[in-house]
Amino acid sequence: MTLSIERQERIEAEAADWLAALDAGRADLAVFEAWRASDPAHALAFIRMNAVWRDLDRLRAGHSAHEPADAAAPPIMAAPRMALPRRTAIKAAFGMAGALAAGGAVFIASQAAAHTVETAVGERRRFYVADHTCLDLNTGGRLRWWLAESQLEVELERGELALDLPQGTQPCTLHVGAARFRLGPGRFNVRLHAGEIVDLATIAGKAWILPLHGRSGTALVAERRKLVVTDGKQQARPLSDGEIQTLSAWQEGEILFDGQPLTEAIAEYNRYLPTPIELARADMGQVRLGGRFLTNDPSEFLKALRLNFGIRAEVRRDRIVLSS
Repeated sequence: MTLSIERQERIEAEAADWLAALDAGRADLAVFEAWRASDPAHALAFIRMNAVWRDLDRLRAGHSAHEPADAAAPPIMAAPRMALPRRTAIKAAFGMAGALAAGGAVFIASQAAAHTVETAVGERRRFYVADHTCLDLNTGGRLRWWLAESQLEVELERGELALDLPQGTQPCTLHVGAARFRLGPGRFNVRLHAGEIVDLATIAGKAWILPLHGRSGTALVAERRKLVVTDGKQQARPLSDGEIQTLSAWQEGEILFDGQPLTEAIAEYNRYLPTPIELARADMGQVRLGGRFLTNDPSEFLKALRLNFGIRAEVRRDRIVLSS
């Protein structure tokens, strides 16, 4: 056995371990990211492992791995996985890939590595991928995207993302924290909060919550709904016109407040500012305000606080302190 083969088998084993740990929710994400970023072969092995495992899910549900997904009826896993230890099952699936791929049953991701896009604080990046699908990454964000069977897969690792899928495009699979979604044509906004809280808004179009590995069943998220996923629990409610305007404002470089307490408004504004805003006293945070302001220039926001509430801003070297 050559050294290169031994190395490849070791990397595949490590990728299987990481996939199992992530699926079980016991992975240290920082350590995983360091492992994946340390060598392009690590990223490739992980993508291939994940792709093979997803394709076997589709085979168990009775679909060809090359059969295009129906946006109106996303694939449903009808049967649980084989009763093998998680790592053993993953490695077995990967070992089957060579034989099955020749018959067109299993697709291995053609991307050598996923594309990674990041934004700094206050930065926003809009770009187009696949079938003219528009991805708009908000401040301080990070995402990865790749193509599997000519279908777009996006993983939001940090921050907030708007997706615009035109009519006639292939559905998109969205990975956010521990949640997975299937997005049909439409407009969507997704945000990953601290504590792995996922916030998905279906501004136009429909989405489906996909089951995690080893589970079955999908759930529809209708148009104009807001879904919050916390610790595997889901809560959905209708989206108001005002909320849609608020969600869309950041794509125009603006931030919209509609009666939020000052503490919440400052926390939201600080996502965009290299020099954060702070309150001199906690009791000032109950003030409620509204208005539309620029994300990269808080001067009008600070002016509104002074004129309406007598709250003044002291600009220091590393912060802006509000006091009355």
